[in-house]
Amino acid sequence: MFDERDLGRGFVAVASRGVFVKGAAALAVIGVASLLMLAPFGGTGQPQAACLPLGPGQAENPNPTGPLRATQVAFAKLIDDVAVQRGLPGQATLIALMTALVESDLQNLTYGDADSVGLFQQRPGAGWGSREQIMDPHYAAEAFFGGSAAPNPPGLVDINGWPSMALGDAAQAVQVSAFPDRYAVREQEARQIASAAGIDLSRSGNPYAGRVGALPPGSANEGLQQDDNCQQGGGLVNGQPVNGVWPDEQATVTDPSGTGGRVTPRTAAWVAQARKNLGTLSLSCWDAHAWNPTSDHPRGKACDVMVGADARKSAPAKARGDQIANWALKTAAQTGVHYVIWYGKIWSARRGTWIPYNGGGVYNPTDATGGHFDHVHVSLY
Repeated sequence: MFDERDLGRGFVAVASRGVFVKGAAALAVIGVASLLMLAPFGGTGQPQAACLPLGPGQAENPNPTGPLRATQVAFAKLIDDVAVQRGLPGQATLIALMTALVESDLQNLTYGDADSVGLFQQRPGAGWGSREQIMDPHYAAEAFFGGSAAPNPPGLVDINGWPSMALGDAAQAVQVSAFPDRYAVREQEARQIASAAGIDLSRSGNPYAGRVGALPPGSANEGLQQDDNCQQGGGLVNGQPVNGVWPDEQATVTDPSGTGGRVTPRTAAWVAQARKNLGTLSLSCWDAHAWNPTSDHPRGKACDVMVGADARKSAPAKARGDQIANWALKTAAQTGVHYVIWYGKIWSARRGTWIPYNGGGVYNPTDATGGHFDHVHVSLY
């Protein structure tokens, strides 16, 4: 059952959307007052949520008879499932949750301002789809995230540079609300709901997954940089700092892997330690990477260590890659390793765990090289 506080919040969250809803909010207040008066005098039960017209979360509600927070957690999981399936980073889920909290208190409402309905109060008249489509939470989430399969209004992945925007600004870029300042203030509540739902808001991903057309310039590593948030040094392993701060370095040392380019002193030191502890290595560090200029290779901050074959088809190659990757992680606090990509997964110092690697919007993650099945990539601060 919704309790009195839940019902009041549900109505007030959308009270500004029209006269009809304002009337519903007034009824909610009267209903709450009546319940409070009856309770001390032996009221025998609570009214069913369905007895209150247009109560929050009645349509397609994952838990229609539960309290508001349980309903919000259920919808949060649904929205995140769509984001995960799309390969979007956790930051996209957070923005979607903040938006839905403002628009509907994270419920699938059957009403709203003008013809607005659903989790994100999308409007059929504005091109978001039919009423029936928008009332499907999966469709609504896909529409909010945008991309090739979404309706005409731009979704999140269609907004250039959204990962670098303030969270509330990114939400506003999609919603184009008359009240743009409302989204930012719901961030903490969105994080609390995500925590209750077991959602990893720190996961990396392709911020433009499913986007139509070319990616915006400089976007290849955008999701990773947002996830790590460590460009000025630092980093975490299991929530703890990785040996303090790593100051930024310029590529001033001749690349010890023999490419003819230059790398940072930290990268050169890592190569020396790797050779000392891992024996003979086939590696390449500096590279112009014209197809991906935002890579760490042209900045002299990364090395690719080859394992000799596609590790999916060679047990010795897999064992060698595991040895190299595990040593890089084990010594990260001493060497300044920022992130490692190996065998279809990526590890970062801040996150401290392995997660699936999606190619960063540049590489085919199913390819031996694109998925890093034939080499271990190591980037340093």
